[in-house]
Amino acid sequence: MQWIIYMCMAIVAVLAVLYLYAFKYEPANFKLSEADIFIKDNLKFKAGKNKSDKPILTFLHLSDFHLRKNSKGKKLFKFVRSLSKLNVDFIFITGDLTEDDKNIEYLISMLSPLKAKYGKYAVFGVHDHYNKALAEFIRNMFKRKRRYKKENDVTHMAKRLKDIGIEVLRNESRRIDIGSYDIGDIEIIGLDDPIINKIDIGKAFSHIDHADRLKLLKKSDYKNIYKNIFRLKEEKIHKINNRGKLRIVLMHTPDTDSIINLAHKEVDIIFGGHTHGGQVRLPLVGAVVSGCKIKTRFASGLFYFKKFVLYVTRGLGEGRYSQFRFYCQPEASLVKIYRVK
Repeated sequence: MQWIIYMCMAIVAVLAVLYLYAFKYEPANFKLSEADIFIKDNLKFKAGKNKSDKPILTFLHLSDFHLRKNSKGKKLFKFVRSLSKLNVDFIFITGDLTEDDKNIEYLISMLSPLKAKYGKYAVFGVHDHYNKALAEFIRNMFKRKRRYKKENDVTHMAKRLKDIGIEVLRNESRRIDIGSYDIGDIEIIGLDDPIINKIDIGKAFSHIDHADRLKLLKKSDYKNIYKNIFRLKEEKIHKINNRGKLRIVLMHTPDTDSIINLAHKEVDIIFGGHTHGGQVRLPLVGAVVSGCKIKTRFASGLFYFKKFVLYVTRGLGEGRYSQFRFYCQPEASLVKIYRVK
């Protein structure tokens, strides 16, 4: 009888440790990850140089704050503001900044110290658009919803972000000439969230793409070309699709169908979030779920595909109805671009 009591005590102790780890420790165990992307082009190097010893571009990639004014939110606030010491060329924020309009000013205060040489850009995710009720969250686990009852004021949030130098791209693009010998124009395409049908790829590319490529692929074509699009390369080097031009896409949800169309648009690098890295990961297995229409193996990390590079961050927060992580450390990402011959 005594051994049963000891076993029960042991089980309770293990469950307590797991709870503290998953709900208290891991969600606030923030880190700054680093990722290197290697690209090549037909442009000539500066005289006497065969490779770039230093990165030609640096990006700070942030995502999925789900910012709240609780104890975790205060730790996140402090961590993000500490990133202001970084010297980067661009800052990219890929959605789910906060879930409630009442936290917009808290968000602005957190992001205002961040600096970037050439620009700060953001896109919105589903939680930026909608404040989900608990019942909606539960129903959504069984059947994906495209709309929710309570809408957030994304127009106001975009305005406040612009006030601190962060431009929200809602199916829009920007072309930037950074005046570098190492690379030509940079095209930044920001897409609204595909998971709630806010995405409009045609509109986003309308000012930078040729008319013959504006037409999107038919859904019936996706299955036939999926394997070709999502074929991983052995060589971890991406050859730029258009000479002298680096085409970068920001999107919240790395949706498979959207990515197939983006590959058709000859994009070079896609930055995404939404997945939280699976939020629960198992050793040797990885993410248990991706939370969207992409394979779990691509739920976080850097991937070199045949035509493009995909970087999906684990993000920094969790939804208010699922405030846990397991073996899935929250991250901000410092992404460096190197040029090779």
